[in-house]
Amino acid sequence: MNPPVPSPTPELSARFDAAGGKPAYVRSMFDRIARVYDLMNRVMTAGMDGRWRGFAARQVALRSGEQALDLGCGTGDMAIALARHSPPDARIIGVDFSEGMLAVGREKLRRLGLSERIELRQGDGQRLDFADGAFDAVCSAWVVRNLADIPAGFREMRRVTRADGRVVCLEMSHPYNPVFNWGYHLYFDQLVPLLGKLIGKSFDAYSYLPSSVVSHPDAPALKRIMEDAGWRDVRYYYLLGGVVAVHVATNPASTPL
Repeated sequence: MNPPVPSPTPELSARFDAAGGKPAYVRSMFDRIARVYDLMNRVMTAGMDGRWRGFAARQVALRSGEQALDLGCGTGDMAIALARHSPPDARIIGVDFSEGMLAVGREKLRRLGLSERIELRQGDGQRLDFADGAFDAVCSAWVVRNLADIPAGFREMRRVTRADGRVVCLEMSHPYNPVFNWGYHLYFDQLVPLLGKLIGKSFDAYSYLPSSVVSHPDAPALKRIMEDAGWRDVRYYYLLGGVVAVHVATNPASTPL
């Protein structure tokens, strides 16, 4: 039996319905906050988001001549982290459906001199315009909980990953210590939306973050979802007491899609 994926909260469901569905809501939200997205990430995590991306990138660092996909690349920070942990001839393609986020990302790549190594494209993460087995690795950072269908998303990631290729998923999770969990929810449920209103002028977008985490599978459940999608050797690492989880897996050579 497939592990259940938690349903959105009633409040989130109402937002999705009003916007014409979850994909439309998420795309519009990220277009609105694109210019403050990087700053809010640094503020919300006290700068730890860069370390978390670096940890995830090291799990799937490319070898010479390899190519990776950054699913839901946003402003390109995960792709940049992977490039910095891979040889100069490794290439990365990032896909995101928010043109606002991609525009910020392209500016950043030009500024950092990484436009030749990283290409950003607009696209749908659940219907990727790539051939089967096109990539040696797939990575994602804070993307999976935004997918309309998480199991389908992992199947699509696997489809475009070559046999014996690998995947890494960096995502918000659920702290395993009850005391720490209380403080975590106090911060994300109460303070983060206020920071979003103050810095990003968007209370709505940053109240989505804690609501989306509530309805996101915990790390063991996400591991089972990945296994049901055909990934093997699935393992996960908790960071900051389980606030963040990094899942790593391999695409087996012999299991059919």
